[in-house]
This record gives sequence, C-alpha cells and structure tokens, in this order.
Amino acid sequence: MPGRALFDSSILAAMFFKEASSSKALKCADECDPVTLDLAIAEIGNVAWKMVVFSGENKERALEAFRDCQDFIATACTLMKASDLTEEAFEIAVANRTSYYDSLFMAAAEVEKVPLLTLDRKLYEKAKSKRNVRLI
Repeated sequence: MPGRALFDSSILAAMFFKEASSSKALKCADECDPVTLDLAIAEIGNVAWKMVVFSGENKERALEAFRDCQDFIATACTLMKASDLTEEAFEIAVANRTSYYDSLFMAAAEVEKVPLLTLDRKLYEKAKSKRNVRLI
C-alpha cells in the first residue's frame, strides 16, 4: 500500500458505514497518509441519507457515522478543493468517459502525484490503463 494516497468516497464510506469492504478500507486508512476532496463530504452525506431511507439504518447511527467521517476528513486527511480542479476533471471525464465526480478524484490524485484508491470496480476498469487508480 502506498504512503500517500487519494481516497475516493467509496473508501471513506466503507470506513464508516459497515459493508463487505469495510476491513479493506480501514486497512488503507491505517497504512496510508490520506488525501481527499471536499466533495467527499457531500458524497458521504448522500451515503448516510441512502442508508436511512433505503436500507433502514437508524437515523442517529447514520448521522453519527457521517459525523465521524467528517471528523476523519478534517483531522486525518489532506483536503483538496474540487473547485481548483474543474478543467482538469472535465478533460479526464471526456477522455475516460467517466463521471465528472469520479474525474475530480482522478484529477486530484494526478495533481498530488499519488494513486487514487477506490472500491468502485467500474471506475477502476475504465481508468486503469490511463490513470494511477488502484482497486482495493
């Protein structure tokens, strides 16, 4: 596992919301110096909402996990602004045919010269030949 790495929202979500890949995500957090985007906070908020609305998670438990994730991002991660990466992300999105959201994370990883860690197999498959993306 790399020293510094960019965590996408799938890694962060798995760290704080119990899922099959949680242990892998937590191992990454233990072994890496994490970098992420401010956008991740909104995406994790969406994960918390989905857990309550669609999966029946207790609202207070989901909110606590969301708060814990926000605290991790604020205290353990180097935080980058998505607004600083708009054009780079657009170019990546068009070239890779990936969502703009995913492309923001790839752009951030390239600017920081670190690998992007993800649990998103679809993203990994689209980007692996052109970008430093690692599926955990």
